[in-house]
Amino acid sequence: MGMVFTIVILGLIIFLHELGHFATAKYFGMPVTEFAIGMGPKIFSLKKNETTYSIRILPLGGFVNIEGMQHERFDLEVFKKEKMDEIIEELKNETGNKDNEIEDEKFIDEVERRLSKVVEKELKRQENIQKNGFFAKSPFSRFVVLIAGVVMNFISALAVLFIILSVAGVLPPKYSQAIVGGVEQSSKVNGRLKVNDKILAINGKNISNWSEMTKRIGEISKNYKNEDIALKILRDNKEITENVKLTYNEEVKGNILGVHLLSQKSTIGERVKISFSMFGDYFKITLDGVRMLITGKVAMKEMTGPVGLPKIVGEAYGQGGIFAMLGVFVLISINIGIMNLLPIPALDGGRLIFVIPEFFGIKVNKKIEEKIHMIGMIFLLVLMLVIVFFDVTKYFQ
Repeated sequence: MGMVFTIVILGLIIFLHELGHFATAKYFGMPVTEFAIGMGPKIFSLKKNETTYSIRILPLGGFVNIEGMQHERFDLEVFKKEKMDEIIEELKNETGNKDNEIEDEKFIDEVERRLSKVVEKELKRQENIQKNGFFAKSPFSRFVVLIAGVVMNFISALAVLFIILSVAGVLPPKYSQAIVGGVEQSSKVNGRLKVNDKILAINGKNISNWSEMTKRIGEISKNYKNEDIALKILRDNKEITENVKLTYNEEVKGNILGVHLLSQKSTIGERVKISFSMFGDYFKITLDGVRMLITGKVAMKEMTGPVGLPKIVGEAYGQGGIFAMLGVFVLISINIGIMNLLPIPALDGGRLIFVIPEFFGIKVNKKIEEKIHMIGMIFLLVLMLVIVFFDVTKYFQ
């Protein structure tokens, strides 16, 4: 199941990322020759107008081929020669003429007719590239197209977080007030605390949510000597103070208060707000991971790539089911978004570095830029091979 879920999750994330590039490129009138999900040989393709939509065999990426992103000098004579050779071979196969006898007048006329059509079509294509190709557009248009993939990743992550909160229907502990929903019979607070009691402060320190309350109790329990703990409580709209003791719990091997959270329903507005807050938490975790990797606090072998991901996804599904899969989707979406924003040549962030100066009238030689992106692509391929190697070794540990 881990492999299936990984392919589905990665495929959807990549599709949404590339859809951002594709939709904005089309909006600005840039010619797009292919929208591909996956890498390697095609297993399915459909051409509509100028664009081929394809699914490729390796679910490790995807791309949108926008005309004019690479500066290629078009040589009409070289193009004619290449196409003529192709057409001659094509006609030989059609007519069964395998003996290189191409002096036949009808044969030559057909070659010239077909070549004329191909050349006419290619000249129109080249004209369109010069007029509407990627580098022919304004810096703003190119900036939007390049950033659109990352934006789609972030928007989809926010949408899934909102869905998770909506399906759950209740506030997560971090965003729930510290209201007692139940008291354990064996706890020492039984009879002292009641359902619907709202805990406002512990030993004089204010509490704003359930997570803060459990964290504060955890801090106290580290050096707990059976002393009283002062709880400020709101009960029946009146503030009171209860002095209680913690109870040792064999399962957690520590002292606990012995109460459960009262489930609190969330409004649409709260879910939207919490979605952004949770997105920020995921974003910070990912940035911290990138920072530790760059500074060497985390070794390269600790990274997980596409080969090691199914193992993690499978374990997550076994522990948390579909909700865990949605969480994995959010985490990977944000990871892919942030990684694409890194200023590494060949990535979206690396291309943005060359677009942003143009807003201030500074232009970079496009041939030099393409060479830099080629170096970046080689670096990324080497990096991917290293990550895959460490992924494979994890399966034998």
